[in-house]
Amino acid sequence: MEAERRPAPGPPSEGLFADGHLILWTLCSVLLPVFITFWCSLQRSRRQLHRRDIFRKSKHGWRDTDLFSQPTYCCVCAQHILQGAFCDCCGLRVDEDCLKKADKRFQCKEIMLKNDSKVLDAMPHHWIRGNVPLCSYCMVCKQQCGSQPKLCDYRCIWCQKTVHDECMKHSLRNEKCDFGEFRNLIIPPSYLTSINQMRKDKKTDYEVLASKLGKQWTPLIILANSRSGTNMGEGLLGEFRILLNPVQIFDVTKTPPIKALQLCTLLPYYSARVLVCGGDGTVGWVLDAVDDMKIKGQEKYIPQVAVLPLGTGNDLSNTLGWGAGYAGEIPVAQVLRNVMEADGIKLDRWKVQVTNKGYYNLRKPKIFSSKLWVASSLCSIVFL
Repeated sequence: MEAERRPAPGPPSEGLFADGHLILWTLCSVLLPVFITFWCSLQRSRRQLHRRDIFRKSKHGWRDTDLFSQPTYCCVCAQHILQGAFCDCCGLRVDEDCLKKADKRFQCKEIMLKNDSKVLDAMPHHWIRGNVPLCSYCMVCKQQCGSQPKLCDYRCIWCQKTVHDECMKHSLRNEKCDFGEFRNLIIPPSYLTSINQMRKDKKTDYEVLASKLGKQWTPLIILANSRSGTNMGEGLLGEFRILLNPVQIFDVTKTPPIKALQLCTLLPYYSARVLVCGGDGTVGWVLDAVDDMKIKGQEKYIPQVAVLPLGTGNDLSNTLGWGAGYAGEIPVAQVLRNVMEADGIKLDRWKVQVTNKGYYNLRKPKIFSSKLWVASSLCSIVFL
């Protein structure tokens, strides 16, 4: 029987070559995605450092975002964008490549004006183009704005009024801004400029200056805890900066209430109101600062206090009618309307000291589960 023929084995180098190919492809399939991920992460870190450098030097309040919540167009190149940066003071929105151009081209909200007498009594509108709020209407023709899928129409960053491109006229650009719906809550930049000049002249008669703003002017100061309500306070700070003067907005984690409330001393007597955004602990912190103002002899500047409850355990807010917790169910503009319509009441705050004398020098531990608001006297608080 003829022996079965078998193919002669190839040289050893062919097997090693095939194994080398397999190892090479395996390394590529494993290391290439890792390298790409590392490279993308490195580039992202470099871009973030570049943006932070621009943010730090800018007069805008830039914040970056990975996804805009509504259709957005870059204010510089007019292209549709999904991510980029926005200013939480004036509302500008740009992509990453146009950030530096936007920072140089567009002016943000000015908390104070230059000492120019031509501007102090008649502040013009400050218009920015595009990305107007949904369901906004033109102040000229009363038709809906922002309905076209492109960068179009204008919004005043102070009064929040909107106008179509075709309705915008030269006379409208120079028209006096009345600060819109919340004019009685806003501290105008011209007021702070005049106050600064009066302090240089050693004058403190703020009542005469405030009389130009009307008897209904009750400026509002926002004291928000950015860490309350799963960091909801940080987002609220930006929304309030859009509607009010940024100088009125304070993060109590960065600026203690006792320092923030010194702004009240630049306002007429008994005119200021404060909106505290946080839990009962934040409210108590602010009320303690109010008591410190009494000790300093600043009773005439003490503001009325309103509460926007964040997080849980908001017993005081719930008792006064402000609710047990805010989760964004109503817009911030409605919160400001509620503050304007609220009535003031007096709130008793007691300082309680508990002493256990014990028997035969033995002290029996006791549990006290009630909440105490530690203070010394009365303070005014607004009731919804």
